[in-house]
Amino acid sequence: MNAFLYSGTYWYILKAGRRIQGALGKEAASTRAAHRSSKTLMLFVAAFAFQWWAAALLGAWQLIATPPFLIFLGAATFSNIGGILNGSIYVIIQRKRVQEKQAANECTASVTRQVALTVNSFQQAPSNGSDKNDKK
Repeated sequence: MNAFLYSGTYWYILKAGRRIQGALGKEAASTRAAHRSSKTLMLFVAAFAFQWWAAALLGAWQLIATPPFLIFLGAATFSNIGGILNGSIYVIIQRKRVQEKQAANECTASVTRQVALTVNSFQQAPSNGSDKNDKK
């Protein structure tokens, strides 16, 4: 059920992102945010599938015959690693946020330097003799 809900949310976000992209253009910030959130959501879908595949296999196998003990161990192991998987996804998301903030700060610093250089070049430009304080 969770996989269906995650997948449905992913498709909704992707569809909304495409609709916004069509209305606002290719480089809209909301479009980039929608793509980023849908990719992040897919991490949770992948973690969910990785966590519960063994339990699904165990359930399907029990419908047909008695599964081997190794399948029981696999189902118990994989179903209990959800905390590790979610913790890993949290670390991935936090790293992306830090990288985005650093990129934004670098961009802001670059623009600030360019503005400072432009202002300095205007301040140091010759006055063309129109300065009234300049008497010869």
